[in-house]
Amino acid sequence: MNTPCGARVYIFARMDQSAISTANPDPGRPRRDAWLMYAGRGTRDAARTIMAVLIGIFLVEGLGFSQSQLGLLLGISLAGGLALSFGLMFTGSRLSRRASFVVIAIATALAGALLLFTENIWLLAFGSFFGAYAASGMHVGPMIQLEQSGLAQVSQASHRTQAFSYLTLASATGRIAGGGLVGIATFLIEVRDFDLVDAHRVVFGIYIGLNLLTAVIYALLSSAAEPGKTPDTQGGPWVNPLKAKARGRILRTSTLFGLDSFSGGLIFDTFLAIWLFTQFGVNEGSVGGVLIATQAANLVSIWLAPRVAARVGLLNTLVFTQVASNLCLLAFAFAPGAAVAIALWVIRGLFDEMDVPTRQSYVMAIVPEEERDIMAATNNLGRGIGRLPSTTVTGALWAGSITIAPWLTGAGLKLAYNAAIYLSFRNVHPPEELS
Repeated sequence: MNTPCGARVYIFARMDQSAISTANPDPGRPRRDAWLMYAGRGTRDAARTIMAVLIGIFLVEGLGFSQSQLGLLLGISLAGGLALSFGLMFTGSRLSRRASFVVIAIATALAGALLLFTENIWLLAFGSFFGAYAASGMHVGPMIQLEQSGLAQVSQASHRTQAFSYLTLASATGRIAGGGLVGIATFLIEVRDFDLVDAHRVVFGIYIGLNLLTAVIYALLSSAAEPGKTPDTQGGPWVNPLKAKARGRILRTSTLFGLDSFSGGLIFDTFLAIWLFTQFGVNEGSVGGVLIATQAANLVSIWLAPRVAARVGLLNTLVFTQVASNLCLLAFAFAPGAAVAIALWVIRGLFDEMDVPTRQSYVMAIVPEEERDIMAATNNLGRGIGRLPSTTVTGALWAGSITIAPWLTGAGLKLAYNAAIYLSFRNVHPPEELS
């Protein structure tokens, strides 16, 4: 029987409201579980920042690995993140979310321990596959999809977007803390006369401890974080995403988010620094100041997101704030001087991150509760696959000379994504916006 589009929207919305009301019988526990997830994200992102900063210096300058060997290890790490995400999606509820969190955190700690005891590239490749050595930029491992579906499970619909905003803020706080912990290596080298390898291994010991602490935090999650029922997509030990009730929405969002991730990968801090330095003569210290100001603007953006969404809706917030961000990016490409370029970049930061909590909240709201794991996993995979080739493409666009091509290409593709997602989902409303 064919069901009209509006009726399908209503049915999914009512299913989601019913799942929320039955999955969270105790309003006190979900709040506790949400705070545990914030703590887990902040702790693991502190660890991830340590890895992001030190891994390249440690392997190349400390152990004498070549740049190509470093690239191989980091590539294996990205492939491992995607493979583990696939595995988690297809195995469904073979492990509880709590157990999956704990197992992955412990595996990450054990993989980090290899950095303390071996210089064998094949053992390190094994650790990189399971332990996320490619920690910089967007992490594509399974923890993100577990967090998205788990946090949606323990959050009431009226507070879901705010919960994802807090999760993103916890991530930023963790990255700041991790950056501070990296300074221990500098102290040990310059003040205590450690050599580079020994100093870095001390900080990698802290990295291991943070991941073990993350495992302890996640072990405290209650049963409220678990799915309310087994998805109908499950047959035997496997989950088939193509049998999901919301498979159309799941496949559309993952494809569109892949485009967004690819275009976002054309625009990142390394190329910003090159552009400001070569075009306007901005020195390294000033570029660092620009990045700090932009990060502050991003935090304001994240904090504002649920407040804006409450007024204009989740989809409108994630689309039109990105349109504003991308228009700033186009203007940045044609800025006549450093002051104007920097101002446009920082203003862009006020809009740029507002789609993160709203996007995560929206996609969790428009599918049945038992299919949130599938939605989170396919979106994560789409974004990960989309990001992989983008830095190479940027290098090709800048081959031979520094041009505005990456800025124009990235902004143009992002505006195309904004239009596509709005046209695809403008009639799909989360349950809290139907009342």
